Amino acid sequence: MKITGTSMNKVISIYEVNNKKMQKSEKVSLKDTFEVSTLGKELSVFDNEEVTSISSKRIEEIKNQISKGTYNVDSKLIAKKMLENMKNQK
Repeated sequence: MKITGTSMNKVISIYEVNNKKMQKSEKVSLKDTFEVSTLGKELSVFDNEEVTSISSKRIEEIKNQISKGTYNVDSKLIAKKMLENMKNQK
């Protein structure tokens, strides 16, 4: 039985072929894309407008109460919300 070693030229040519394939595949860059549907955009605008109008109304109410001196803070409600936030952060 005759066993011959692999010629170095054959190894180099195989390496070069694989290297060219790798370079070609590196040029093709795949990117993930994300697109919001038209309906999603419309719903987003509607939601933002609603929140903004509610927030604006609530802010004006609080400002008026503060200026009149009738604004009362519910300390139990504040403590409850603080505890809920701390529990949710864990």
